[in-house]
Amino acid sequence: MKKLLLLPFLLVATLAQAQELTPDQLIEKAIAHAGGWDAWMKTRSIQFRKTIVRYEPDGKVKETRVQYHKYLLHPSPMMRIDWEMNDSKGIMINDGRNAKKYANGKELTAQEEINAARGNTFGSHYVFCMPFKLRDDGTNLADGGRMTLEDGTVVQKVRTTYEKEAGDAGGMHTWTYMFDPQIGRLVCNHLEYEAGKYDWTEYFDEKPLGGLLLSTKRVGYGADANGRVGPKRSETTYDEIQTNVDFPKDTFEFPR
Repeated sequence: MKKLLLLPFLLVATLAQAQELTPDQLIEKAIAHAGGWDAWMKTRSIQFRKTIVRYEPDGKVKETRVQYHKYLLHPSPMMRIDWEMNDSKGIMINDGRNAKKYANGKELTAQEEINAARGNTFGSHYVFCMPFKLRDDGTNLADGGRMTLEDGTVVQKVRTTYEKEAGDAGGMHTWTYMFDPQIGRLVCNHLEYEAGKYDWTEYFDEKPLGGLLLSTKRVGYGADANGRVGPKRSETTYDEIQTNVDFPKDTFEFPR
């Protein structure tokens, strides 16, 4: 009887292997799970409150930051981030070409501040708008195989790199996005953000946002080349989310 029972198990394993999705098929499935491409293109704008809690290596809270984000999504993204911290008010604005940072009404012109404005606005937009951003021009997708996470979740990995002319970080970063291959949900990602430096991010609390279904909580960890290894570094939550907002005309204009 035991020998007869082997056939169904082998057949199931063979079918599962044969049904493994290509990277393009998996991204299409992830986009469908997140609401579909049509819903994404019909979402003209989005705004939300973003709360970032950063932790010390011993687990104590290092700092908490609250920001208010406004994005114009199509045809070319524009971004604005406002915050208040330690009696200081700040703004970062990216009009799709240039980015500037202001503190208490004064423009910060040092190159590191300009870089911070570009990195924060483009980066926040990129991360929040997953998986749709994986269809941006210059994106290269490669199959990373399947793996089982510590909690037993089976994920399929897509290794993502960018051509050198694709945005500010083209040719610099390597992302590995991991999806539930059954439903297309984005589960986590592993990022090499500098040579030999890595982090690991897990995605939680999917919620319907207009016609979209997006994660509203991310937890970040230190990592090595193989995945999560260190203590929790950060926890980011998104709330007060609205889509298709009609922003004032001067929202993405630089103050004069």
